[in-house]
Amino acid sequence: MEHPPPVSPALDLLMEAWSWRELDAARCRTALEAARTAHLAAGTFGQPESGDTFRLTSAALQVVWGYLCFREVRLAEALECAEEALGLLVGHPESCWSSRVLNVKSCAQLELGELELATLTLREQLRVSRANGDAETEGATLHDLGVMHTQRDPAHAEGYLDAAWAVFEKTGHPVGRSYVSWSLGELRERQGRTAEATVLYRRALTLSRACGHLFLEVLVLSRLGELELQHGDPLAGEQWLREALTRQSADPSRPLWITVPPLVRLLIFTGRMQEARTVLEAQLAGAMAAGMVPPQVQIYELLSEVLDALGEPGVALEHLREHNRLFREQNAQEQAQKVRGLEVLHRTELAQQEAWALRQRNEELRSALEELERLHRQLEQISVTDELTGVKNRHHLMTRGVGLLEAQFRSAQSEPQPHSAHVAVAILDIDHFKAVNDTYGHDGGDRVLRSFAQFLKSGLREGDELSRFGGEEFVILFPDTPLDEAYRLLDGLRLGLRSFSFEGLPPGFRVAFTAGIVNCPNADLMDALRRADQLLYRGKRSGRDAVTREKLDGWPVLGSLQF
Repeated sequence: MEHPPPVSPALDLLMEAWSWRELDAARCRTALEAARTAHLAAGTFGQPESGDTFRLTSAALQVVWGYLCFREVRLAEALECAEEALGLLVGHPESCWSSRVLNVKSCAQLELGELELATLTLREQLRVSRANGDAETEGATLHDLGVMHTQRDPAHAEGYLDAAWAVFEKTGHPVGRSYVSWSLGELRERQGRTAEATVLYRRALTLSRACGHLFLEVLVLSRLGELELQHGDPLAGEQWLREALTRQSADPSRPLWITVPPLVRLLIFTGRMQEARTVLEAQLAGAMAAGMVPPQVQIYELLSEVLDALGEPGVALEHLREHNRLFREQNAQEQAQKVRGLEVLHRTELAQQEAWALRQRNEELRSALEELERLHRQLEQISVTDELTGVKNRHHLMTRGVGLLEAQFRSAQSEPQPHSAHVAVAILDIDHFKAVNDTYGHDGGDRVLRSFAQFLKSGLREGDELSRFGGEEFVILFPDTPLDEAYRLLDGLRLGLRSFSFEGLPPGFRVAFTAGIVNCPNADLMDALRRADQLLYRGKRSGRDAVTREKLDGWPVLGSLQF
């Protein structure tokens, strides 16, 4: 026999709060506070709630608050709320709050990049939402699984997103349909189907406007503007981006940095420096009022560039110093998190030894083990990252890079596809780098290496692997890429470097690089690096500032000249 859902004014208010969580955060908070007051009054002054109702209401309070914490990127607090709610909901698997709390948990895990844990949570979330009839959370689960697979497995991503659309279409859920349209547009764009992506973005725009989803509306307007700029229509692109900024001002508590860089770069390119300054200063004020530090770091850097061009070097220098200060603060916070991680590691090891001896686990130990697992992954990430430049290091190249080549080689043997075994391997070296160190000192050389690495990283495609090989040498792996195509990409970077400005060095400072690039169809990375290195030095002897590619028959090609 099914039991009717418990009657509680606080639960009704929490249902209302949940319904506004995406559309109106202020309204959601108001309903949440009213629910908290009603819950307290019911237990203190009015007719006491039953034990089950009290626990369910307490859990729902944690779920709504946890979701708001997630939206404000307070992920540790969101996870703490989720864990407390899960404990309270043990006896209520039939409640929609049982699936919603898993939604909060999976969202926080995804934001932290914990894909393995998030996948497990999402699978449980899908099972529970289908069991208790929570169609909204079912659709959200399918959508999040689709987004997870967009980069790694586009075919599965499309299946998940289509299934999410079907759920939201059946239930008439406009916010869900808005998000699915946006995510399908991102998938189409990643697949190179830009025209279809634009249609889906426009559908997302219509849906987000119809349901009043301002945040998503601004995202879509910004993306449409960037696409127009990419397609060579600066006028249309600027119109979309300015509309995004106008709409964004309707919610000053959540400034969106995504709109600003393409618009400001367009204004700089067209010589409208004063307009660029106005846009940046307005965004800086919004970011400061909202307490958002990462946008401030970027805005100060762009403002310094604009103010310098406007003939205000003193103010530009002040902004650049503020950029550096905030950047250092962010780095200091990251270091503090590492220290805290080591403390957690030590505490967890002691707790694990005690638990092994006693053969029992309590909730505190489970939490510590989860923290330990996260720390191990963090330390592993540190071990494969070059400390100076922030890109992958030689150890990563010789382990995971080799693994990537071997996996692609096995895939090509089992399921032959056109170019499926093609992986291009390039090794490049900054020309005359010793002269840079001699002229600007090792600090200047370090600045050049950092900027050069970030220049390469920003110009590569998703999936390309960049590693610092040592000194001023870098290696790039181009998976699923024929040699000629990889050559064109690398030579485009070489040409683009001629106009790249190096931060902290005199105006007009330039460097060039010489590279050798070969095909690696057999997963033998060491052989490919040896051949690429020979081509690199051939390019050095031929005058530098060149990319030398290897013909498939083994003869090198420097630029368009064959030897």
